[in-house]
Amino acid sequence: MNKIFISLILVLSSLSFSAITNAEKTVVLEEVPSPPNTLESGYEYEPEITIRKEGTKRIEEHRINGNLYYIKVTPEGFPPYYLVRETEGGDWIRQDDLKPLVVPQWVLFSW
Repeated sequence: MNKIFISLILVLSSLSFSAITNAEKTVVLEEVPSPPNTLESGYEYEPEITIRKEGTKRIEEHRINGNLYYIKVTPEGFPPYYLVRETEGGDWIRQDDLKPLVVPQWVLFSW
């Protein structure tokens, strides 16, 4: 029992000694300034999001530089869907998610 007690005291004293020596080596650094707020930075590609309610639907319009590039529609009690432009100035296409469309490109014949 004495051997366990003595070894425990030795371990604890060595831990406290190492903590003291590490505390002496600690260097206090100067305060790092926070990054600039992008809303005030003039960053021109910051998305603008307008949220409105139409009946039971929540509609989020996402714009960059004033150009509407997609609309997120969330009906109450249903999963959201997205309206995305087919081409610049084209019609709106409904997508259930914003994952990119992957078109299969299999080789059927080769000469």
